[in-house]
Amino acid sequence: MEDKQYLKYFGKKSSKYWSLKDFDCWALNHVKNCQQGATHRIFYRYLNRILLDEKSSKRKIRTAQKLIGTKKEDLKNVNRLWKMPEVLKNINKLEKIVNIEEEEQKVDKFVNIEEEERIMALKERQLQLREREAKIRTLELQNIQMEKEIGGRVDS
Repeated sequence: MEDKQYLKYFGKKSSKYWSLKDFDCWALNHVKNCQQGATHRIFYRYLNRILLDEKSSKRKIRTAQKLIGTKKEDLKNVNRLWKMPEVLKNINKLEKIVNIEEEEQKVDKFVNIEEEERIMALKERQLQLREREAKIRTLELQNIQMEKEIGGRVDS
């Protein structure tokens, strides 16, 4: 039965990552002579088996229900991709690249925030030093004033 080749997908991927697009991409990369219609039939047949199997986990059942519920829209979107099989075949790689770029942007944003925090901490420290210098200068001026007052009393 040719289904066995396709069913390896469900054993390798966690159900939270299942999607028709991902299944088609995986099938194009792992199943010889992969056909659009057969691929879709096998995908939805397996989802229906999950719903009928009493041993299925709640997560798998929820995922299967969700995917069956969005079948019409998913087929519409994936059928467009089947017109460009090389794109569909590499779509997961492209999505990983996009995800990596998004993660890099998050890291850059985080690094920028850390850098801004460092700059703010340095500015705060500079202000503290200026305040301290001002207090020292105030004390020095008070000492000078007191010395003048004491010096004036001694002279009298």
